[in-house]
Amino acid sequence: MRRKTFWDIWGNSKEEEEVVRRAAQLKPFTSELKMLLGNGALRAQLENSKMVSLLPPVGTSVFRHFTPGSLKEIQRCREVQEKERQKREDKNISQVTVAQENPAGGLESGKPLPFIFGDPSPEFVNTPLEDLDPFYQSQKVFIVLDGQKVIHRFNADPACYMLTAYNHVRTSAIKILLHSFFRAFILLTILTNCVFMTVQEPLEWTRIVKFAIIAIYAIEVLVKVAARGFCVGRFTFLRDPWNWLDLVIISTAYLAEIVNLGGLSRFLQVLPALKLIPAIPSVKKTLGALTRVVRKMNHVIALSLGCLIVLAALELHNFMSYLLNKCVLIQSSNDSYVDHINDGGKKRNIVFSFFLPPSRLLENIPCLHCLTANYYYLPGHTEAQLCGNRSSAGTCPDGFMCLNVGTNPNYGYTNFDSFGWAFLALLRLMTQDFWEDLFRLILHSGGKIYTINFLADILLASFSLGSLIVAVIAVAFVEQKQAETTEAEQRSKDYAEIVETLKKEEKVDGSGGLDEKPSSGVDTPKTPPVAIFGFFSNFAVLSERKDEQRPCSPCCSAFTAIFIKWTCCDGCRPKQLLHRVVSDPFFDLFVVMCLLLNITFMAMEHFPMTYQFADMLFISVPVFAVIFAVEVGLRFLATGPYFFFQVGWNIFDLVIAVITLLELHLVFISELSFTRLFCVMRVFRLARWWPNFNALLKLIRSSLGVLRRFTLLLLIIIFIFAAMGFRIFGRNYEENVCRISEDCSLPRYHMADFIHAFLLTFRVLCGEWIETMWDCMQVAGEPACLIFYATMVVVTKLALLNLFLALLIKSPNGDHQTASEVEAQKNLQEALNRIRRAVMGVKSQVLGHPSKKTGWKANLNPPGLKSDEPDQKEFLALTFVNTEEPESEVKTCDEAFKSASANGDADEENNHGDSAAGLRKPDDRDTPAQCFCDQCYRCCPVLNMDSCPAGLKTWSNWRRMCVSVVDHKYFEAFVTFVIFLSSCALAVEDIYLEKRVVLRSVLEYADYVFTCIFVLEMLLKWFAGGFKKYFTDAWCWLDFLVVLISLLSTFATLLGIPQLKAFTSLRTLRPLRLLSRFGGTKVVATTLFGVFPAILDVLLACLTLWLIFSIMGVNLFAGRFYSCVNSTWIMQDVNNKTECFMLMESNYSEVRWHNPQVNFDNVGMGFLSLLHVATVKGWLDLMASAMDSKEVESQPEYEANMFTSLYFVFFIILGSFFTFNFLISTIIEHLKWQKAKLGATGIFMTQDQMTLYDSLKAFSQKKTQRSVPRPQNKIQGLLFDLVTKDFFDIAFTVVACIQVLVLMVGTRDESMEKIKIIFWIDFAIIVIFTAECVLKLIALRRHYFAFGWNIFDFVLVVLFILGLFLEDVLNKYFILTHPFFSVIRLARTFRVLHLFRFAKGVRRLLYVLMRSLPALFNIGLFLFLIMFTFCVFGMQHFAYVKKRALMDDVFNFETFGNAFICMFTMTTLAGWDGLLLPIISEPPDCDPYLGNCGRPVVGILFLTSYVIMSFLVVVNMYIVVILEKFNMAAEESIDELCEMFYDTWERFDPHASGLIHSSQLSDFCDSLKEPLRIAKPNGIKVSNMDLPLVPEDKIHYLDLLLALTAQVQGMSGERDKLKASMEEKFKARHQAINKREDDAAIVIQRAYRKHAAQSPVQTGAQNGDVEA
Repeated sequence: MRRKTFWDIWGNSKEEEEVVRRAAQLKPFTSELKMLLGNGALRAQLENSKMVSLLPPVGTSVFRHFTPGSLKEIQRCREVQEKERQKREDKNISQVTVAQENPAGGLESGKPLPFIFGDPSPEFVNTPLEDLDPFYQSQKVFIVLDGQKVIHRFNADPACYMLTAYNHVRTSAIKILLHSFFRAFILLTILTNCVFMTVQEPLEWTRIVKFAIIAIYAIEVLVKVAARGFCVGRFTFLRDPWNWLDLVIISTAYLAEIVNLGGLSRFLQVLPALKLIPAIPSVKKTLGALTRVVRKMNHVIALSLGCLIVLAALELHNFMSYLLNKCVLIQSSNDSYVDHINDGGKKRNIVFSFFLPPSRLLENIPCLHCLTANYYYLPGHTEAQLCGNRSSAGTCPDGFMCLNVGTNPNYGYTNFDSFGWAFLALLRLMTQDFWEDLFRLILHSGGKIYTINFLADILLASFSLGSLIVAVIAVAFVEQKQAETTEAEQRSKDYAEIVETLKKEEKVDGSGGLDEKPSSGVDTPKTPPVAIFGFFSNFAVLSERKDEQRPCSPCCSAFTAIFIKWTCCDGCRPKQLLHRVVSDPFFDLFVVMCLLLNITFMAMEHFPMTYQFADMLFISVPVFAVIFAVEVGLRFLATGPYFFFQVGWNIFDLVIAVITLLELHLVFISELSFTRLFCVMRVFRLARWWPNFNALLKLIRSSLGVLRRFTLLLLIIIFIFAAMGFRIFGRNYEENVCRISEDCSLPRYHMADFIHAFLLTFRVLCGEWIETMWDCMQVAGEPACLIFYATMVVVTKLALLNLFLALLIKSPNGDHQTASEVEAQKNLQEALNRIRRAVMGVKSQVLGHPSKKTGWKANLNPPGLKSDEPDQKEFLALTFVNTEEPESEVKTCDEAFKSASANGDADEENNHGDSAAGLRKPDDRDTPAQCFCDQCYRCCPVLNMDSCPAGLKTWSNWRRMCVSVVDHKYFEAFVTFVIFLSSCALAVEDIYLEKRVVLRSVLEYADYVFTCIFVLEMLLKWFAGGFKKYFTDAWCWLDFLVVLISLLSTFATLLGIPQLKAFTSLRTLRPLRLLSRFGGTKVVATTLFGVFPAILDVLLACLTLWLIFSIMGVNLFAGRFYSCVNSTWIMQDVNNKTECFMLMESNYSEVRWHNPQVNFDNVGMGFLSLLHVATVKGWLDLMASAMDSKEVESQPEYEANMFTSLYFVFFIILGSFFTFNFLISTIIEHLKWQKAKLGATGIFMTQDQMTLYDSLKAFSQKKTQRSVPRPQNKIQGLLFDLVTKDFFDIAFTVVACIQVLVLMVGTRDESMEKIKIIFWIDFAIIVIFTAECVLKLIALRRHYFAFGWNIFDFVLVVLFILGLFLEDVLNKYFILTHPFFSVIRLARTFRVLHLFRFAKGVRRLLYVLMRSLPALFNIGLFLFLIMFTFCVFGMQHFAYVKKRALMDDVFNFETFGNAFICMFTMTTLAGWDGLLLPIISEPPDCDPYLGNCGRPVVGILFLTSYVIMSFLVVVNMYIVVILEKFNMAAEESIDELCEMFYDTWERFDPHASGLIHSSQLSDFCDSLKEPLRIAKPNGIKVSNMDLPLVPEDKIHYLDLLLALTAQVQGMSGERDKLKASMEEKFKARHQAINKREDDAAIVIQRAYRKHAAQSPVQTGAQNGDVEA
């Protein structure tokens, strides 16, 4: 069976879920079960059925009570099996079958009883029964079936050596344990205990409740011990790990009353919350699935840890002590020292900062003790300003000096001074939590050169490893889904086989047993059983039940027909008229228009509003309420109650209409004013006519129902961590709050009470954990907080990823719409078509000529509905692509002109062939295409210059010359180079350009030259291909737009027209022309713009859901975020706006009534605020303002409205998580279509890159290599034997690990002795690696360089030696050598890659990354061009904005480098909220006279477009590519048994011939590993394999592999499939097997070439064929 991938499961999730659901409903008839139990011939026919084999022997009952006789039978079976085992050992015979060695999968404990056993009678429920599994029939166990027919297995030995299996006390304990009331009571007790965990100050009576709960837990344990036994034997109490939790809870609870456990007791108080998991079976099952996923993540976890360790060790030495650089005020007593530094010691100060310890750097400063009070702080910052001594680092103001003193930022926890803190910083980068602050600190202290380090760290540690983790979890999730589906399919096939056999038996015997009803009492259709229990299509028959209703009396029928169905009025004319009105398409159109108007009116609400505008909105509420009430009434009267309430949308409309009408009567009651929010629910009604919005709502609805297990588990995890944090660290926050707050007040996110602990846990779930962990470590200590947060981050992220993938597979793209929804969409389409026909009819009458039917028909299908036209083509935004043409072959503007004449339209020759028929030849490739379209020639014949005979030849020759110029490769290269130069010129135009007069003049003239070149290029293309060819290509339209903008900007500059100077900023579109010049970016752009229409449609649906939250946010928070502030802090002694204005009038100049720039004052700003919440950036400030808000124009009060945080929590779940998932599912749907059209390797790659991909794929596969011959020299032979041993490589790999450990032990304040020891250890390691290289060179000779690993080691040794000898020289004579040593340190860590030679799983992950490189490079290049364009745009619009929030002297748009840093940071959504504030700043936050104010509209569009384009599309493409390559690698990977077989084969076949002698067969089989191994003596078994022999008595490897595999898997029908797949895999991967055929082909080709060279007459075609 083929291994399914994520794409397969995603595309067929509905069908597979239906298979599982249908298989769970299969139950046999009572007569069928009797026939299976009593008919021996029937059982013989079904001997291959796994289910039938589980039934007891013929003539016996299925269920039998467990009695003393059962124990005797078990003892007898054990004695028989022991005798058989002794016989097999004496005869040296292995186990016969695998089925006897493993339990039956369908009879495991905790699973429901298989359907083959039927429904047991009540006497067999909750009572001990003999085990049904043949595996346990010889073991002392018995089973018990509970009320839900679930199997529970118990030990048959006496419990606690006293209670036997049939003892009354034990059976009573079993009944109590398995009773549903007992489980519900225990669950209620656990929930009660969890409620008391959240109480901050327990009352006196809670102590009694606590002891009662512990007593209940103790009773539960006693019941379990009495029912199962304590610890001796299988299935006893202590054999279940969850029972250990019960034992720990009870023992520690009583121990805490006797002994004071201190802080440990607070941790133990939370453990009862873990009992929620086993108390809910579905949650326990989900946790088991997560555990299996974690087991499959061992390789990716090892790879992630390895990468983080190596990167942390590297950054440890790169950034050590950098974050201690601060701007320090120099006192007057130190003037002489300052002068000494400034005059002659500036260069030496740099050396000190880089290469001396801090103590030695500052030992000559007299006033060291006063430096801590003289740090420089930016306004509004609590951390000292960092600086550096590089030219690109942060600078200090006048009077301050950059020194390496003090403590590190963030309480000293953010640093690279030791490996532990460096590893924490890299983990922070990997999770992308507040990493922009770390990036800013390093750039300020080290310089902008370290952007390269962070770029590499983000790409490797975050994107690549994160994508691999997602891919591994997805594959593990898919494997579980496939296992469930396979089991369900096997169950269905077995049942179909049983039914088919019973049907044949019925025909033979003439019995009517199949006509009986099933024992479950469920009605079944009268369809033949074989047709019922087929595969997917046959399963659908099960859902077709007859509409059988209970017979009712005639009076009841009449009452129903009159008052419910309203059949008495069917012939009434008013009802018919109402029905015609309601079913008319214009009625639906009218309702949709009213909905859109109502939504528009609701979205027009803002703050502040005029009274007239508010009155207008107030009047619109009852108007629309009446309109929709009348609509609901008309539908009700037209259809009647019976049919009205069968449509779900009618019920929804009725509820909303009733609530809104109720509000009109109760509007005077203030407590019921919230009912206005129900008007917003009308937006959901659009889903009736909008398929994509309907699909989004279905996704949310189905996910809340089907995925309740994942959601419930996630909620339990959040509760457990919140309660644990509250209990463990709550007291620490109260006692040590002064350590984290200057005014000794608790921060907003703490764990002093449960509510705040829950919000903190939810914040961690959203990805923000590092800042709260700093506070926790400061108040409670580092070890406990590190362990707690590490566990919380890993568990919550893992659960969230599984929920995300489960939700992604549940995507309802293929869901069928209801009949009412389809009818509504058709009505809306028909109404639009009628309007279209009417408009076109009026237009044709006005113009005086009728239009063709096909000329004005438009595809007015609503989004999501398929068109009825079979030949519908898809239009891409930047090119024309037919569904039959691969996107990789789509031509750009230049490529289109290269084939302008070859691909000329046939209409040109048909319509205008008179003028050029004599000069054109059919094979003339230089003949230009027509200039204009056919319609232009018909309207204006003078355009056809070819019709003029005099100028025909000159015009044609001129166009031929233009075609030859445009087609030339140098022309395209030259234009590309000019575009590149013009883009670079735009990047140079920064704020310093005004001071560089010469450069500014050069750029002005260069811009004129670029414009002329672009115009000339456009004219040449016009002449060469014509206007038709030019303006029918979207890439050419982009070129035309850029040229037009360049011309307008040039004219504006030359003529001084201020109205046209706005076009100057649009020159930033020039870099986009490079998208079509590179093949990789062209493919990515074509794919992305192809999916853009689908993304746009889905994005509109998602924004409609956001509109609901935005309108609700305006109603809840409009005008409530205002506060009276004094400079930057909120004044607490002011109550409202009036008092604040009184202070302002009292000459308090710093006081103002301030409103945050991001708020909910209108729907537009509400969307911007929701984008902050959806991206989880800046949402904490928004939620804080909402929680502090009171009434309009009132001063906020700290956490006065705590429950408003639920608004943001619900939006993150519904508006962010679900919408993002829905958007990703749309992208996957489109890429799946692309994959099916272009092939497995065609996504995001050009043809050349596909070739590179094939090369990487071939490189990743294991190849047969000839063994290196052993040298004849004795010394070389001994060295050869040494270096070819496995332990030799292992030893040097251990040395490489030691080298990494040496890099890890470095610290900031290390002594000189430690430095010397580390130096000599490094020197010794370099000597060892050099010796290894020399030994291998001597032993392997020239073959040394035939192995890639040896070349890799040789290069590293050379780098080691260079770094060792050049370090002192570079330190002495050069200053900026730090990047060179970074490369050397990075090279040292590369030796650790040898570990991956022994870790196959990790090596496979690395190969996945390697094979993803071509596509990832294209995506990265595309993203770089987008970033370049946005950088230039930002420089021209926001270079002079006021520096505040995140914008400072490094993060700004003043220069291209700084702008690139900003855009790179925002690629991960980091810091975009901090850059938005200065970009949209307005007075009084800025000074318009200084020109440092922002541009709100442009700034919002600028940042939001980049965020959506870069992260939501491009970055997620990164994940999709790696997921696809991982799935492909899983499909192409060789089975582990085959790989083990192949490794062993290499030792016996050193020449890679694919054959070994038959005499080696015995040794070869003995050298294999289990389960293929056949241990000696194996002569008889080997001879029984009957292997075919080739000449010289040799055996082919494939025949031997198939024979060995058949022994393991059995001689089933799968052997032929296995053989075919093996041949395909090995012939594709190991071409060296056919080396003799290759050699023969080479000899023949050489002979033929020699013959061809000697022959005097040879055609070029023949030569071409031979070369081919």
